[in-house]
Amino acid sequence: MTKRRPPLASPQRRLLLQALAASGLLGAIERNVALGRNAPDYKALVCVYLQGGNDGENTLIPYDNRAYANYASIRTPTSGLNIAHADLLPIQPAHLTTPFGFHPACAPLKTLFERKSLAVVANVGMLVRPSTKAGLETQGAPRPANLFSHADQQLALQSGDYTGFNRIGWGGRIADKLVPLNAGATIPPLISTSGLRTFASGQTSVPLTVPEYALLELSSSGSSQQSFDALRHVALREILAEPTTNVYEDVAKLYSKEGLAAASVVHPLLQNPASIVPPFFAGLDTSVARQLRTVAMLIEGRQQTQLKRQVFYVNQGGYDTHAEQLPHQHQLLGDLAQALYAFQSAMAALGTVNDVTTFTLSDFGRTLKPASAKGTDHGWGNYAFVIGGAVKGGDFYGTVPRPILNGPDDLGQDGRWIPTISLEQYGATLARWLGIAEADLVYVFPNIGAFARTNLGFMA
Repeated sequence: MTKRRPPLASPQRRLLLQALAASGLLGAIERNVALGRNAPDYKALVCVYLQGGNDGENTLIPYDNRAYANYASIRTPTSGLNIAHADLLPIQPAHLTTPFGFHPACAPLKTLFERKSLAVVANVGMLVRPSTKAGLETQGAPRPANLFSHADQQLALQSGDYTGFNRIGWGGRIADKLVPLNAGATIPPLISTSGLRTFASGQTSVPLTVPEYALLELSSSGSSQQSFDALRHVALREILAEPTTNVYEDVAKLYSKEGLAAASVVHPLLQNPASIVPPFFAGLDTSVARQLRTVAMLIEGRQQTQLKRQVFYVNQGGYDTHAEQLPHQHQLLGDLAQALYAFQSAMAALGTVNDVTTFTLSDFGRTLKPASAKGTDHGWGNYAFVIGGAVKGGDFYGTVPRPILNGPDDLGQDGRWIPTISLEQYGATLARWLGIAEADLVYVFPNIGAFARTNLGFMA
């Protein structure tokens, strides 16, 4: 289990800075910050996908006494899902009159929120069009296909297609439209640290998958037989140079050659002994932290890759909490919060804090009403986080649903919130910031015309 570390207090920060100065690392950080300020135009989006459907109702909880009492009347102490009022981490959104409380494992996120580096987008979800309870329940209004299915909703949210059949992602379609900005790049702009995922698959853009560990080369033959590695590389290149007889071989060889070329660029970046990124992730040995560390090191090497726009995909699994949710979600949110804080700190040190925006997605929210085994069932609308120096943080965007079972925001009677913000509205706000033109938004989000307001205002 990863030991949790609170944000550094001022004396600790002074000791850290002294240690960095003594080691020479502080000077390296200062040089990187200066380089970032003088670097050519660069921006990146980092999608952190919370796979399984994070329970938003215990991630952010109404904090004022009356609203908390309503929460506690549904998620009672005996339900096994209740988080005590005294354990919540209070925040006051700038444009709301009522406070909220972060889950107790989210102290680093509270810090980012109060620094105005994190915004909360409320009640986001996949929609066919703006919807109401009556329209969905009695008037036959269309719903996304297989609404409460993990596989279908993961595909829909990552593809931006409510039918759940599209294998091309909206991150990939963003990259398709940014090809002119990335002319001369040495690696693809689409990068996944969690295998081939729909979000990072383009119509014309081919993604690069990079492991969460800092390696991207043919497997080593061992420390005493490294000469075999060089021979293996030579042999593989000779095989790829052989003439082919059909288009399938041509394509396979093309991807192999491009993969080797990309690895020759990426592997040195991930093995860079002068990198200033690893210290920010010291002590964080979780999958999400390793993935974000890899992303940070690739961003650090942006001058070598010659990329001006990048789209990254990071995945954290385990959020399908039908039973014993409290300990599982506590671990997951703690791992997530610490990794995001470390990543944001690394971006600040690299001088890219205003150029990199991180955002979260998840399959769906979960029911406010508890399930029978101290867990929750599949819901719909959910909270999302957007983090970065260009984010208008310290505030909530969208409408927080009224926490009433069988109320006007509930599809059914269990607290499945009907989204008031569509994926298209959320994603288009991010895509514009990255540089997608208005005319190209319909390519990225084919159903965007169903929604009148497509700029939520959380990006500067």
